[in-house]
Amino acid sequence: MECAGWRTLLDYRENHVRDDEGVLIAVLPRWTAEAERDAPSGHPEEALYASATASSREEAWRQVRRATAQAVQRAMRPYDGARDFA
Repeated sequence: MECAGWRTLLDYRENHVRDDEGVLIAVLPRWTAEAERDAPSGHPEEALYASATASSREEAWRQVRRATAQAVQRAMRPYDGARDFA
């Protein structure tokens, strides 16, 4: 993705699940992958962005790659103002 001009970020967090008495009963891993790219037009407001969160880093990357492809497709579509009021 970096070779295609995307800036990427991978973040890891753990969500701690506790019972009513505060005893730790589970640790849930959360990986967040993010990607952003300047717009081909050069206008900052048209920059492309994608984010995905999953329990594994591989799944987070898979989801963010899919989201970046969708963001590029949306950016390539001609603007249809009628959709703003649908």
